[in-house]
Amino acid sequence: MEDNKEATAAGLKGLLEVDVLVIDDSDASADLTVLAVRDAAPHAKIVRFHDATKALRFVFLAEPIPKLVLLELGHPLQQGLHVIERLRSNPRLRAIPVIVLTATRDQSAVEASHALGADGFITKPDTREDYCSQVKAIVERWLH
Repeated sequence: MEDNKEATAAGLKGLLEVDVLVIDDSDASADLTVLAVRDAAPHAKIVRFHDATKALRFVFLAEPIPKLVLLELGHPLQQGLHVIERLRSNPRLRAIPVIVLTATRDQSAVEASHALGADGFITKPDTREDYCSQVKAIVERWLH
């Protein structure tokens, strides 16, 4: 059984290459995030997941590792925090920049994200233009 897992991961090498991993359970929000990433980095390879558990499975197999994770904390909040915790606890993955994008105004979410090792936290602004501008700035900082 163990040999099959290794063969599967080896067979996927190269197919899992990704620059930006977007984790967001909202289609509208994820679409806007991807649009902003593409605007800032037109050739970036982007993969998006609605489900944090599936995203973690993906990133643990990815070779090479993603260059940037854009994470919506989502509902429940603990799911997004779990992603940060898992990435930071793995020596191979802990260097991936994780930027939290969320609509919550809950200061405890900001504190928890930073305590777990998030590299940045953006509270989504009210306008689409402001949000896209912030995402573009992040992508330009971390990918260029």
